[in-house]
Amino acid sequence: MKRITPIFRNAALLIAGLGITATASAAPVAMTPEGWELSEQNASFEQHMGRDSLKLSGGVATIKDESFKNGVIEFDIAMPDARGFAGIYFRGREGRNSEEFYLRSHLSGMPDANQYTPVFNGTNAWQLLHGPRYSAPTTYNFGTWTHVKLVVKDAKMDVYIDSEDPVLHVDSLFHGTSEGSITLTGFMNDYYYSNIDITHIDDVSLRGEAAPLPDLPENLVKGFSVGSRVVAAGAVEGKTMLDPALLEGQTWQWLDINEAGSANLARLAPRTREANTQLVRVEITADKAQLLPFKYGYSDRVSLFVNGAALAHGNNTYANRDYRYLGTIGLFETAFLPLKAGKNEVIFAVSEAFGGWGFMAAVDVPKGVSVH
Repeated sequence: MKRITPIFRNAALLIAGLGITATASAAPVAMTPEGWELSEQNASFEQHMGRDSLKLSGGVATIKDESFKNGVIEFDIAMPDARGFAGIYFRGREGRNSEEFYLRSHLSGMPDANQYTPVFNGTNAWQLLHGPRYSAPTTYNFGTWTHVKLVVKDAKMDVYIDSEDPVLHVDSLFHGTSEGSITLTGFMNDYYYSNIDITHIDDVSLRGEAAPLPDLPENLVKGFSVGSRVVAAGAVEGKTMLDPALLEGQTWQWLDINEAGSANLARLAPRTREANTQLVRVEITADKAQLLPFKYGYSDRVSLFVNGAALAHGNNTYANRDYRYLGTIGLFETAFLPLKAGKNEVIFAVSEAFGGWGFMAAVDVPKGVSVH
């Protein structure tokens, strides 16, 4: 991929290059402590390859007094040819909600060399959102500066990485049109940032085209009832019966699936080490006793109960099967639900480790059965 010199370093060039008709407000961000809030550890300002730089080695840095909605975010980054993750949270808001774009430096040239994901209540969703709508097979240059540019307008974004054309276009930022802070990150290795510019403007042009939506099965379940109270995984995992006390006090909230076919449970609640499991309820009414094949997928672990009795448990956690296992969600499991005549309560207790808290299901509904 052709490397280009960082551009759009002032409003006049931005207007000429992107066809902007409104007045742009461009501001370079100084590499000095006065303009930043740094994590207590693993974040510092240093000289690197002849530049004033921000070094992140497991820490984060937030620009002070910044509220970004639409416009252009640009920065240069120096990355090692080694395993690690570095990027940006933007439009950050209260409750640890934001959009995120990051680079996987160890996956240069691979289909998942980078990632767009929303963050809801502090949990990102890369295991739920994988494929060419959210990642681009970008080849990185190491030992030099890589120029990254995000062009954001309402619920859409173009991503440029050392390129004259977008390498990735996102046409459905999951938080919609929002506004908030900008935070840079770098984990598992040393990453250096320099030449950071923020341009605020609503009338910005987008040039990219999103990859098509995935093909989803016609029998996909379009949404679920989810309990309002998050519980401990230990309260359900390894149990032969579902404790009725876990259902007491639950307010059941309806959660639609996303464009990739799964319900992002993190939209409803944060998780903690002590409480990391949400109860997903499916009610099935049958005219007679029967077995109903029911496909499902989850991230990261699930315990399945039918009318209070345990039926199955699964573990789809990252690296849990081997070191290459990603734990991405899909309709990989099938349970044969033992239905009784009348109303049946099916509970999927879904526990999150990291990388996405989700559930999805598909079922062919026979005559005499209703699923809701």
